[in-house]
Amino acid sequence: MKITISGTPGTGKTQTSKTLAKKLNYRLININNYAKDKNLIIGKDTYRKAQIIDEKKLKKESKNIQDNTIIEGHLAHYCKSDLTIILRTNPDTLRSRLKKRQWPKKKIEENIESEALDIILQEAVANNKNVFEIDTTKSTPQQTKATIINIIKNKESKKQHTPGEINWEKYIIPKKKHQHNLFKTNQR
Repeated sequence: MKITISGTPGTGKTQTSKTLAKKLNYRLININNYAKDKNLIIGKDTYRKAQIIDEKKLKKESKNIQDNTIIEGHLAHYCKSDLTIILRTNPDTLRSRLKKRQWPKKKIEENIESEALDIILQEAVANNKNVFEIDTTKSTPQQTKATIINIIKNKESKKQHTPGEINWEKYIIPKKKHQHNLFKTNQR
């Protein structure tokens, strides 16, 4: 079985993937390292301080990855797999995690917006069949690993992890009494 674990930066992909790979005795592939090794990097985004990966070539190349592998990273959902897990985190918690990484404010807000709008989840559903989402807001990597194992073994209700069950809508649609406004920095 090939498993992809994707999500917005800060949702717990790396730590969860490490604990899951160890538990299942699977090989672990970091998508950024994989893209570098396979010459799939087509440029550098200096604003975001990130590599630009050719998503079409990534999807094609990933078909060669053998079973018993976990592929993790914010673009892992473009890879061919038997099971795709999208990790989700409440935008307030995510903001706190990204601030601890000392990311620039604009980059943090861009990722918060992506999480609130379900961007990675939508891309995953468009590219894969077996997609599930897990809220990691209050979960440790070990708890998230256990949830994934239960999904694999059909011991946990897959319905509660069906795409669209997690909703961060309140972070997009401002309420009169709700002072937090995701797009505050973009208003004039």
